[in-house]
Amino acid sequence: MTDALAYLKASRDSDIASLQRLLHTGQLIAALSELIHQLQRERGASNIWICSQGRLFARERLAREQDVSAATQRVAQALPPAVAHPGDSRFCNLIAAALQALAALPDLRAQMLAGERDQAQAMQAFNAVIRTLLNLVFEAADTASHPDISRALIALFSFMQGKELAGQERATGSAGFAAGRFSDAQRQRMVALIAAQEQSFATFSQFADAEALARWRPLASASREVERLRRIACTFDQAEESGTLRWFSLLSARIDQMKSLEDHLTATLMARCRQAIETAHSEAPPAAPAADGSFSLYVGGADWLPPTETRLHSDGLAPQLGRSVLSLVREQAQRLQRQADELATMRATLDERRIIDQAKAWLMQQHRYSEQDAWQALRKSAMNQNKRVIDIAQAVLAVAAMAQPPASP
Repeated sequence: MTDALAYLKASRDSDIASLQRLLHTGQLIAALSELIHQLQRERGASNIWICSQGRLFARERLAREQDVSAATQRVAQALPPAVAHPGDSRFCNLIAAALQALAALPDLRAQMLAGERDQAQAMQAFNAVIRTLLNLVFEAADTASHPDISRALIALFSFMQGKELAGQERATGSAGFAAGRFSDAQRQRMVALIAAQEQSFATFSQFADAEALARWRPLASASREVERLRRIACTFDQAEESGTLRWFSLLSARIDQMKSLEDHLTATLMARCRQAIETAHSEAPPAAPAADGSFSLYVGGADWLPPTETRLHSDGLAPQLGRSVLSLVREQAQRLQRQADELATMRATLDERRIIDQAKAWLMQQHRYSEQDAWQALRKSAMNQNKRVIDIAQAVLAVAAMAQPPASP
């Protein structure tokens, strides 16, 4: 049974290698979290600068640009080597897309300074860059193979997505207040962003640990002043420009507090990776015992065993073997099955998110909706039909499949 022990050891070593890679991925996610936060700050400052026609936040916009450049360097240092690895094709492709999006930032800034990008175009461009970075976090959550780590990743990704929506709300509100008025599109977008945040934070709450939830409770509800300004943004055409700095300050303080919780979630992810690695090392199977006959296969009824031990045990293994190597095999199999069951549940959550995103993308393509408009269309249809959003999304994708032209022979 030395071979059985060797394969058990290979199983544990593979598990440890996978966890080590997740630990390195966690370090990359920490760097991405900081970069996304700085991009969100630059986006907000840029919106105010554009909508105030350069009267406000000129210095702040330049400072945020420098912060983004520094954070981009830290992400570059945290990237894995650009070498082939089984199962890494999609992750490497997403990294390439993120690097390409970041490389386009200097041109975006130059166009803003030249007046060639209005507020909506600039915001859309920043949103697209941030989305490519969040895709990396989603991919890590989708491919993790350890339940505790998967839970931490899903909680982190959902929270990062909610925080990004809060950043978009800050930017949209800042633009409206700086311009002195909110358009119909901006008011509708504010409503949609608030609703989408609730969905993301609900998913976060489902997977977060008790400490993270305790940290979240004071932040879960916006302050009365934020709610007052939200009502102005969502219900009135006109807005005082003086509300710009008040809105930006309040939302920035809330988002900075969210960043503190996001850092905690990242630290929790790293701690769980390290703990899982330590546990896997401590559970390593023992070295193969010296051959003494008690760990050999036997045929039932063999005359070299006492009569009381000639009965087959544990699928043809001697009783002593069943208490040692076989118990390790069974424990490993049971552990892997538990993990598979937990992961299947979490995969279902991620699959639903992917289906909804695909349905939104189709609606955006067909009807020229913004992402928030597409989400609102799905949500409104679900409410009208008393169904779940995932059910509506699946129906949309079925219609999309039927609308595809037949493949040419």
